[in-house]
Amino acid sequence: MKKLLILSVLLGLMALPMFASDVSFGGDMTTGFASNFDDMLTVTYATTTDIKATIDDYNSLVIEIDWWNTSADTPDKAAVTTDVGAWLGLPVGLTVAWGWDDPDVNEFQSVSGYANEEVFDVSTGDDFCLDFLASMSMFEIELAMTPGVAGAPPADLLVGLAAKEPIPGLNAEVFYYQGGTTVAADVFDEGWFGLDAGYSAEFGDLALDAGVAFVYPFLDTMDWAFGLGVSAGYSIATVTVGLDGNETDTLNGLTATAEVAPIDQATIYAGMSYDVANSQLVEVDLGVNAHIGAVEVYLGYLVDGDDGDAAAVGDSYKAPVGLVDANAVYLKFDVDW
Repeated sequence: MKKLLILSVLLGLMALPMFASDVSFGGDMTTGFASNFDDMLTVTYATTTDIKATIDDYNSLVIEIDWWNTSADTPDKAAVTTDVGAWLGLPVGLTVAWGWDDPDVNEFQSVSGYANEEVFDVSTGDDFCLDFLASMSMFEIELAMTPGVAGAPPADLLVGLAAKEPIPGLNAEVFYYQGGTTVAADVFDEGWFGLDAGYSAEFGDLALDAGVAFVYPFLDTMDWAFGLGVSAGYSIATVTVGLDGNETDTLNGLTATAEVAPIDQATIYAGMSYDVANSQLVEVDLGVNAHIGAVEVYLGYLVDGDDGDAAAVGDSYKAPVGLVDANAVYLKFDVDW
């Protein structure tokens, strides 16, 4: 599979100059090593390769491929975006993304360094084949879908409304998601309603951020859930707190982080994740982060590490992915370009 994807990417790169007037490359690459100086040495990596090309005045191409040593290598996005609004000369924005797309909802609420306030992600399959986005002033309306079998509702359906800075610093969106339906029935009452919002403000040297998310399932067998994150930064220090809960456990998880940057070249950090529902410490992550241009280097120690499973209370903070119940020293390199 990996060889086939690499060959496909290479063939795509060879073909791009023939039709693309402007091509750019970007992505994110992470490599980590960890050891408890006894019987464990873990090597993990994760790489996202982005290929962005302008085809003509109205069409552009984006290909994103994630490479993991812990899962299958699959395209995360491979879609052409057609600017219908520009083509028709409309006074409002109207684009259509077609191919293999990710509509990227839940984009405003994440504040802390952990992800536990991200209580819902409709894009885990990344298989929306049509994504319509209309924008006017500060508002965006999105309709994304993948058709289902004959006589059935769409296999995936997303309808969302976003408001970007109706007042300075505030972003919010509401959405409905229906996924995985392949039966012939009117089952649109079995989806999810969701909302998320984020607010940022600065008062001199004091920076404040807050984010909130809520999802409500229309199925009685599933719980509603909420997430909340707050952050305060002053001068060289920043602290964050993240909370999440659901109908079963009103307060499920608690995360907290602290970072201090005594010099421009480095940041000292600490992160903690606690499973409130089960009264269990998930992890403590301590270390220093060196900023070498675009490359970030992390040297730290992880206590009772979590592997980032979506069912857990928060992801690992700075440690490499793949560490489970490990008291280990780690070294991680990351670049985002």
